[in-house]
Amino acid sequence: MPQGRIGGKVRFPSLDARRQRLEDRFVAASDAFQTQIQLAESLPAADPQLVLVLEARDERLDLTSVAKKLNIELLTETESSAAADDEFEMINTKAAPVISSTLHAVCLNQKAMHELLGLWRAWKADQKLGHGYAKMRDLFLHLKDVRPWGPQDRLKLTNWDDHFAGQLPGSKRSVDIELWFRGSTATRTAAEAQVTALVSQAGGAVLNRVINEDIGYHGLKCDLPIEVVEVLARGNLDTIQLVKSANVMYLRVTGQVIAQPSSDTAEEASSTAAMPTGSPVVCLFDGLPATNHPLLEDRVNVYDPDDLTAGYNVDERRHGTWMTSAVVWGDRSESPDLAAARPVMVRPILVPSPETLQRIEELPLLDLAPDLMRGAFRDLFEPGPTGTAPAGADIAIINLSVGDPATPFDSIVSSWARMIDWLSYEYGVLVVVSAGNHLSLNLSPMNSTDFVALLGEDRRRAMLDALDRHQIDRRLIAPAESINAITVGALHADSSGIEPRPIRKTLPMALRASAP
Repeated sequence: MPQGRIGGKVRFPSLDARRQRLEDRFVAASDAFQTQIQLAESLPAADPQLVLVLEARDERLDLTSVAKKLNIELLTETESSAAADDEFEMINTKAAPVISSTLHAVCLNQKAMHELLGLWRAWKADQKLGHGYAKMRDLFLHLKDVRPWGPQDRLKLTNWDDHFAGQLPGSKRSVDIELWFRGSTATRTAAEAQVTALVSQAGGAVLNRVINEDIGYHGLKCDLPIEVVEVLARGNLDTIQLVKSANVMYLRVTGQVIAQPSSDTAEEASSTAAMPTGSPVVCLFDGLPATNHPLLEDRVNVYDPDDLTAGYNVDERRHGTWMTSAVVWGDRSESPDLAAARPVMVRPILVPSPETLQRIEELPLLDLAPDLMRGAFRDLFEPGPTGTAPAGADIAIINLSVGDPATPFDSIVSSWARMIDWLSYEYGVLVVVSAGNHLSLNLSPMNSTDFVALLGEDRRRAMLDALDRHQIDRRLIAPAESINAITVGALHADSSGIEPRPIRKTLPMALRASAP
């Protein structure tokens, strides 16, 4: 947990106005407890709790001691940066106009909520608190916002129309539910029991559960009726009790960012490049490649301990083929006879999804991404059950070019990225992660018809303006925010002689995978 000095870069000129605004926020948070009480009353042996987010500016505090006094459980703490505003002025105007922003997420029961509200009002009266509460006094001084962790925070969805349209009525859709990781086994068991009951009430079932104490992860793979998922996707959150539970950190309904087959590439399927020798040092975690393609044959080793190959038709081996080609050949338009000197290993982690009309490649239905990563690394680097040598003993680099479009990076590092951080350290390998693709752009207030009618510089400017307006919607896609990994993007440039489509010319950043 961050520790050190208290602030120092800002002053607080509008203290009275901020105190009144925050008083209203504390009252709203207290009122939100009633929702948790009503939710608990519908479940056996449920204890009403509330996850509260306290956001502060220009502070670094260890709240462990005061949390213990208040019987508050600290769930997570993150740091980011924020611009100064009317309530937080910069002391040194020559410094960069950015200050630290710390988010504390805590879990309270009703008694702790009452005590926290009492401390706030005592501090608001004279900015003083009793012995042992100095850390809370400093937090209140730097407090920017306080709010419950609500349904809008929990729900993570990809675009409904792109990913879920055409589902049959009465079908089920797999969802990932990530619970707040609780400090004790008993608390985790009680939290899981409550969420399981809510999944059942919604007409679904829990299919898989994973707890990993190394990274503080507690996840459930569930299925829910497609009608329930559609209600959530349309933003009607009041009618679904599951998304109101304080035990739920995130509920994700998502697929992988996988581009559709392209007909842009028309290259000769032959090469005079020397065949690789030795053992692989690079392994792709991706879809199943077309290993019998003339440009990949005898250059790729597929390691498939989960037998995901059985779920593929030949024409569905898309993304793995593209990415394997990129690793083996690089840009063939630039060096058509220069290939990787060693074979490349591919460890399939994707399968064509039966939940999508086009059978888009996604993670297997029963798997949770952090646990899938843990298993894939273990299979590569640990001896087999009979003491056989690790399958990836010489692997030094892992490439991961898939991601979760429902989880763009905000202030909390995703569990997928945290697992990669831990695994790369644990096994001493470099992980290269794709930054991810955003497959659409909101042109509002312009519509697509008006945009297509523009030419030259006008179209370019409209595109850049739209990108600028929607920067916050086009962040790194999990797990690209991994700290130990190298995250890579792509430029709108290559050595291909193929003329891109007119609209693609205007994109300053685009990923064009070169299939063999």
